Amino acid sequence: MGLERGTFTAMSSITIPLPDEDLRFLRNYASAQGTSAEAFLARQARNLREHLQRPLPPEVSAASGIIDPGADEQEHRAHLEKKHA
Repeated sequence: MGLERGTFTAMSSITIPLPDEDLRFLRNYASAQGTSAEAFLARQARNLREHLQRPLPPEVSAASGIIDPGADEQEHRAHLEKKHA
């Protein structure tokens, strides 16, 4: 178990096959950052999860044309009419 911010966090392991060249690069890069390849990959996975869980800023959402997932049929039709007007 790992200790994170005063609480115990369950830790799991996986085996990832990598070409030798990629593994060498990963280990060298992580070492240059003062960490291990395992810690680097764990941090990257955590950062990706946190990034994907953050909602889009309203400006980006509006510009993207993405409709609110909770919109009903009438709201969806209004959205499409506005989008394609």
